[in-house]
Parts: sequence; structure tokens; C-alpha cells
Amino acid sequence: MPSAAIIGGGITGLVTAYDLHNAGWQVTVYEASSRWGGKIWTSPVGERLVDAGPDTFLARVPQGKQLCKDLGLDDELVSPVAPVPAYFHYNGGLAPLPSETILGVPTSMEALASSGAVSAAAVDRAAQDLTLPATDLYDADGVELSVGAYCRARLGDEVTDRLIDPIIGGINASDIDRLSLKSGAPQLWAAANRGPSLIRGLLELKESVGATLGSAGADEPVFLSLPGGMARIVDALVDELGDADLRLNSAITDLGQIQADQLVLAVPSLVAGPLVAPVSPGAAELLGQIEYASVAQVTFEIPRSAVEHELDASGILFPRVDGKVITASTWFSTKWAHYQSADHLLIRLTSGRFGDTRALDFDDASLTTHLIDELRSVVDIKGEPSSVRVHRWIDALPQYTPGHGGRVTGIVEALAADAPTIHAVGASYRGIGIPACIHDGRSLAQELIAQ
Repeated sequence: MPSAAIIGGGITGLVTAYDLHNAGWQVTVYEASSRWGGKIWTSPVGERLVDAGPDTFLARVPQGKQLCKDLGLDDELVSPVAPVPAYFHYNGGLAPLPSETILGVPTSMEALASSGAVSAAAVDRAAQDLTLPATDLYDADGVELSVGAYCRARLGDEVTDRLIDPIIGGINASDIDRLSLKSGAPQLWAAANRGPSLIRGLLELKESVGATLGSAGADEPVFLSLPGGMARIVDALVDELGDADLRLNSAITDLGQIQADQLVLAVPSLVAGPLVAPVSPGAAELLGQIEYASVAQVTFEIPRSAVEHELDASGILFPRVDGKVITASTWFSTKWAHYQSADHLLIRLTSGRFGDTRALDFDDASLTTHLIDELRSVVDIKGEPSSVRVHRWIDALPQYTPGHGGRVTGIVEALAADAPTIHAVGASYRGIGIPACIHDGRSLAQELIAQ
């Protein structure tokens, strides 16, 4: 019977173990912490279980839906019910996400102008994308451009800062001026390679890109979730692993202490690097070049009577250029039917971006006060929370800076040459988000099974 040791009990490690276990492998999973799931974690706020990590996964890619089907959870999947997809903070007020946008890129100048999300001058500048000559996708050193550099060239600064940065940069707390266009926004990369105009390229690829905020039809969900939280997927995976050897509170500091035919590092690159250094210094060096961002979240319940403003959207996105600590406000009790209540509202406030660590300077109480006060500047909140949860994700979000794809290729090649039974998977490498992590883990499992 072939054997595999998997270090890391997040979604990537667990789904890798799940497929190998189902194929008859002897599987051992080592998790350093006291719980399974990694950044997927559901915990109480008041009397309700609420996600402290991602509360959704993308509907337009199949891996999340397929895993839920495999686990018997597909009948429970739900999509957001908020009447408005999202608001943007603009000039001290709120502007709705313009319709006919794809990943923050406006494809209709009329819809952009009517939204009030940017100035008239910004609309005129964005329209120039349709006639400007092609933009070189690589810099003088042959490294692909950042999302910010490319989008500024095509659409101008204001649309890039006020629409694209909050959406694409918000996905992984990134600075889009240091986010690889190729690895960090592959849909934009594909559109950019179709011709000079980014707008025309996205329209041509709209069907393959699928539903996104601003472009989804009435019957097209952008996101999916599970009542009870995303940890339902983690719990189901652990249950299905049954008689596999699952070990919590089991930090691995030396790969020499593990005996298995195959060793899977389903941990962040900053953890994987020191582990492989003794056997593959080249891989370790490249692993160490991947940078990380930290975020802090405040989730709270508040009596409905304390909020005068109608919360009719999934939430608010706050552009970096506005200088606020808060990056997003998610209105759970509007976004999801299962959180709706006649008595209370449930809201999450997120802070922290790559290059912006101000949130880490606050203690929990001060952070809560500061973020709620920033929200009060656009939402009429009179009262105080009845329940609060503060959670900090330190060095938790990998950053795909320009050249990321080459670094990942180098890591794979170095491990194949130096330690061919060691494999690195997870959000640090080939895609962020739950479906990407599922795909990475399952792809490796199938590759090992095929061998």
C-alpha cells in the first residue's frame, strides 16, 4: 500500500488526503494547530456561527461545487441575496458598483458614468482604452507588469484606484501595483493578450470568465456558501477521512522524522522553505521570496434599531487611496438569508493590506472602536455592538508579485531534481481562494495516484 504524509491540515492538505485515502493509500496528516481547516474557520459571534476566514467560494469555477457534491453538501449551497452587490466608498459617501464591470474593469462607459463611483474625467480616461495602442505586457527586464501598472496605462489612475484595486486587490489584501497581472489576475492577463483594448478583450472572454461582481445576470450566482459556515466542508472532509491517521497539535520541524513514500507540504511557503532547506536549498531560497500580508477582522452583532441606514448590499469596499484603515465592510445579515434577523444586524469589518500594517498597531478594543467609527462615517450607527469577535490573520495571505509564476516553476523544478518525493501545494503557488486550493490538492493527488 503506498503511503503519503501530508503536512498541513487546511483545505488543500485535507482534500489531497481525501483523494489519496479514497484511492487506498495509507495517509497521515500532520497539523500544527489544535483545529483543522487553516484559514477556513467558523466560530461564534453572539449565538451564531460566523466565518472568521472566507465566507464564500467562487461559483464560476467548478472545483468548490464539485467537492461539495462529492461530500454530499451540494443541496445545501446558497448564494447571496443582497439587492445590491456592493457599494464603493467615494467622496465621503457610497456609490454602487457600476453594472457591466468585470473584475472592476468597466465595459460600459454609460453605466460607469451613471454609477457616480468615479468622476466624469475618469470616465473619459477609461474610454481611451478603446483607442490607445497596445501596452507592452513586460517591463525592460522581461518581467510581466503589475495589475496596477497595466490598468493605469489602459484605464487611468482613478478607475484603477477606485474600482479595480478594491476588487482585485481586496481578494488577497494585495497592493495591485505589486501584484502580478499574469498570476494575480489571470482573467485580465488573458484579455490583455487578445489585443490592445482591455475592455474589448474582457467582453470577448466574458462567457469564459463567468459571473463576476457587476457582470452577473439575475440568475447567475457569483459566490456560494453553506449555512453554518465554510467549516462545514472541513468537517465533512475530516469525517470522510475516517480511519486515516489525523494528528492535530503535531508541528513538524524536520522532514527526517517522517517516513512515507510521498511527502506533501500543504503549508504556506514561509513554513515550507525552512523544511526543505536541508534537501533543496534552491527551492528554499525561492520559497522564501514569496511575501505575505496580514489582516485583522472585527465581526459584531448590533441591535437593528441602532442602525438608521438601510443595509441593502453585501457590503462596502474602501479604496486604498482614501487612506482609511478599513478595507471592507461585509453586511452578513443582508448578504445571506441564513443570517437575517428581525432583531440584530451582523457585520464584519476587515482591515490590513500588503504594505499597510496599521491595523496591527491597535489592540483589539481600539481596533474595534476605530473600524466602527470609520464605518459610522458612511453608515448611521447610533448604538454599540452587543457581541464582538476580533481575529487577526498574521502573515496569512501570500502575495503574487511580478515574476511569481517563474518562482513557482523554479520551486517545482528544484524539488523534482533534489527531492522528487516532496511536493508543495496550496494558496502560496498556483491560485488563491478555496476552489484554487482544492484544484491544487486534487491535481497532485491524481498525479500521485497515476504514478
